[in-house]
Amino acid sequence: MRTTHPRHLLAAVRQAYGLTLAQYANALAVRARIIGYGAIVWRREKICRWEAGAIPELAAQLVIADLHGVDPEQVKARGWPNWLYLALPGPSPWAPFAPEVTLSALDDLAAAPTHTNQGALLPDDVLRDLTDRWTRHVQQAIECGKSGGYIGVEVTTALHARMTALWHLDDSMGGASCITSAQSDLRMVTRLLRHSRHTGQRRTDLLHLAAEHARFLGWAHFDSGHHHAAQRAWHTALRATAESPEPAHSAYLLSNLALTTIYDGNPTQGSALLTTARDIAGTRTTPLVASMIDTWRVRAAAAEGDSAAAARHLLQAEHEYERARQGDENPPWAYWMVRPTHMAETGRAFLDLGDPVTAEKLLTEGIAALPATALRDRILYLVWIATAQARQHALDTAATTAHAALDLAPHVSSGRCADLFSDMAAELKPHLTDPGIADVIDRLNTPQRT
Repeated sequence: MRTTHPRHLLAAVRQAYGLTLAQYANALAVRARIIGYGAIVWRREKICRWEAGAIPELAAQLVIADLHGVDPEQVKARGWPNWLYLALPGPSPWAPFAPEVTLSALDDLAAAPTHTNQGALLPDDVLRDLTDRWTRHVQQAIECGKSGGYIGVEVTTALHARMTALWHLDDSMGGASCITSAQSDLRMVTRLLRHSRHTGQRRTDLLHLAAEHARFLGWAHFDSGHHHAAQRAWHTALRATAESPEPAHSAYLLSNLALTTIYDGNPTQGSALLTTARDIAGTRTTPLVASMIDTWRVRAAAAEGDSAAAARHLLQAEHEYERARQGDENPPWAYWMVRPTHMAETGRAFLDLGDPVTAEKLLTEGIAALPATALRDRILYLVWIATAQARQHALDTAATTAHAALDLAPHVSSGRCADLFSDMAAELKPHLTDPGIADVIDRLNTPQRT
């Protein structure tokens, strides 16, 4: 089943506090009497209408704000429903980039439930404002530069090793398997930032670790199908990178955020975020990292239906990849980057562009280059290969490929894979009269996968 999100920001606020419509109405009624708005009638039906899009009168908004500790001036300044972001757990998207806000965001993220889909996705204007302010902050800080000596390097070295292990666990078992461990390690990093003595390079390392753990948590939630939780984690990661920016990692973080907007059906926003990531990286990173960003730009352009832009980005990605040389100081997280034409997102891009023949060719070449342990990515490739084969009416081959993907499903915990299996079921359904396809759909309807 597809990931769903609350239909309105008010629903996200209510759900974040674990209240039903009736409980929320009662809580507001009590608060209204306390602050002198007792004449307002509070019913679950009224709140239901607000969550469906009706706008509450200002007095009602002020009661809601008071219940959640939001300054009434912000209610008037930001308007409905934007001021409700201030009522959600964690820092507001408009909070300044400052150390204490970052630490509070890290605390909140590390303490969050491991599996949650409560909350509303950030709309384009809020996401764009957050990105623009972060970009200005990072660009200025990068130009200023940071320096300092190593203090307690053995601690950060050990934490880096644990982070690397989580990356590879995600490759093999999927993001859901990694969330609890990543949060535990993030708590350690945040405690060090709060309570230990750290200056210079040690502080830089700790901030980078905090940003990378938050980024990875976002990725793990995204792969688990919890896109709101992913955005919350990446919002926090933006704050951590703003404290001690590094061009390649900043660009990688923004690229992760872009990819989820593409999966959520908003490739235009994803394309804009990837353009910003490319600008952040500029010439201050390696060709391999530039190639990665350009490859994801292929997917964004294809999802927008812009075949010319997709071809241009793929050519640029291949050019950058060819420039990469042995001995480049690539960031450790770039270990997974392969030739752009072999990446799963590139093959998917050609499916979006209506070219299943090219998609199958590229995906088949790409899956041959995958490590044997990369089970989650193998499922992605196989599902999209089966889709490409079905679109070419090679139904026997598509059924065989689909069965291969389903054989791996019990070993991987990934909501993204589950969504792709749902997509594949819809893709194959018109061919249900074919016996091989019927067998695949029977398996897809059996609750044995991620």
